[in-house]
Amino acid sequence: MSDEDATYTCSPTMRVMPVVFFNLLVYFVIGLPNAIIGAQFVHNTLGFSTAIAASTISLQYIGTAMGRVIVGHRIDVFGPKAVLRWGLILCTISGLLMCLAALIPTSHLMGMNDTARYVALAVALVSRLFIGWSESCTSTSVTTWNLRRVGPAHSSVAISWNGVTSYGGIAVGVTVGQWLSGLLPTIKLLPVGIFAAALGICGFIILTFYKAIKPLPSKGKPMSFGLAVKKVLPYGAALAAGSVGFGTVNSFLALYYTENHWTGLGIAFGVFAACFIFMRIFVSGQIDKHGGVPIAYMSLVTEAIAMAVFCLVHNNTGGLIGAALTGAGFSLLFPAMGTMAVKTDGPEFHGILIAAYSIFTDITIVVSSWFMGGLRDHMGWGVMFAVAGVLCVSGIAFSAAFSRIPGCGIPKNTQ
Repeated sequence: MSDEDATYTCSPTMRVMPVVFFNLLVYFVIGLPNAIIGAQFVHNTLGFSTAIAASTISLQYIGTAMGRVIVGHRIDVFGPKAVLRWGLILCTISGLLMCLAALIPTSHLMGMNDTARYVALAVALVSRLFIGWSESCTSTSVTTWNLRRVGPAHSSVAISWNGVTSYGGIAVGVTVGQWLSGLLPTIKLLPVGIFAAALGICGFIILTFYKAIKPLPSKGKPMSFGLAVKKVLPYGAALAAGSVGFGTVNSFLALYYTENHWTGLGIAFGVFAACFIFMRIFVSGQIDKHGGVPIAYMSLVTEAIAMAVFCLVHNNTGGLIGAALTGAGFSLLFPAMGTMAVKTDGPEFHGILIAAYSIFTDITIVVSSWFMGGLRDHMGWGVMFAVAGVLCVSGIAFSAAFSRIPGCGIPKNTQ
């Protein structure tokens, strides 16, 4: 008996928990090295610039975007468990590569010389690609699997809990990673890599006890990734617009506070995460009641207001309010438009549709961090936040315009 054929006595939320656990595990691993691998290892230990250190973190998003292109189709053909298995294997490899990168500068064969520095950097960068590929395999597989478990009536539940475990896992992972790095002060990345690899192996073992669901038979040719992108374009455009605001705060809030000599950065990030998680848990049910598009448009307006607060209220309080509004606004955007994106074709194509939809935020976060950084350097914080706000609210117009293109954003049951 498949998951979607089973008779459940529990709520849709409880149905997604056994599978969304793997999303929590992988995002926890993603968070483990975030405070260590860039600033402490690449910059302090290896001696590379802050720009290279920052790119070490963002490379994960590039790996995730690369993985989306092939992961969705493989889920539809082989089933989510098969692809999730690869996600956990890639997670383990990423941890092992972190261990190798940490050991290279201390090796008696190489020592700390230019060759060792560049080899260690290369291994660290490859580890980031592997965790990015792991993320694409895991998050897309888990979402697709849970969509089958709860059915179309509760699609927002399946998508929302992926976000809760994603950001919750990263937040806890960063804290644990900082603690682990203190166990070996001279090789801080090593215990982080060991723990990451161990978690990947444990997740792989646990997955073997799960019963796979069979892929749904396709009634036609396999959907190409390009066609999937076209189908979800109106919803992906709105997601990309909102991702600009989220990416700007995520990338620059720490620098914004540091340059202004404000205290309470940890509180600001905590408020951001709390508002994000609160909205996902307690308000996401409104998506199924009122539809994804109006909720998404309200989310974009909320993010635009957040950017206006950053522009106009230039103090610690403004930073807290802006962070809170950004977390609350971006929280419901992904599931709101995601529930619409998966309706553009049958459930047998959910994997590739989710992958095509998700790539909009992966690419936007990478590009916007570079673009917004340039704006800040040349025109200041106010202009950077103002442009981010305009781009957020412009997502409403882009979404509406793209929905008029034939073949874009049309639910299958209306075609």
